[in-house]
Amino acid sequence: MALKFKGDPSAINKKFLDAQKEINEKFIRVLRYCAEAAINEARTNGSYRDVTGNLRASKGYAIILDGKIVEENFTGASEGVSKGKSLARELVSQQPEIALVIVAGMKYAAEVESRGKNVLTSAEQLAKTMVPNLLKQLK
Repeated sequence: MALKFKGDPSAINKKFLDAQKEINEKFIRVLRYCAEAAINEARTNGSYRDVTGNLRASKGYAIILDGKIVEENFTGASEGVSKGKSLARELVSQQPEIALVIVAGMKYAAEVESRGKNVLTSAEQLAKTMVPNLLKQLK
């Protein structure tokens, strides 16, 4: 005896799509919360002398979903902001289906870090701790 489905297949598909949308929204909410905490950490606790303000201004984040930036935070109007946004946009294609990218867009950011100064290290550590912990709570 075979089972026959008598329902509307498009209704089932819609339920799955709605569930996926809800999961993505929750995931993005967690990433936004972690990103804001991490970028705040990076902007306020950088242990370097920021002469032009560009390095601190180049810090920001992008949340990526399906190869597109769905949210970003880069504040100000300086050269640093445009460099940060540019770097985040370059990294979009290298990311999985959903990702959080935190950047310091100035080319010399890595050099400053290599001198033992905190540019993004503490922000990265914070995000790496927060994201998994908060995602576990979503269940």
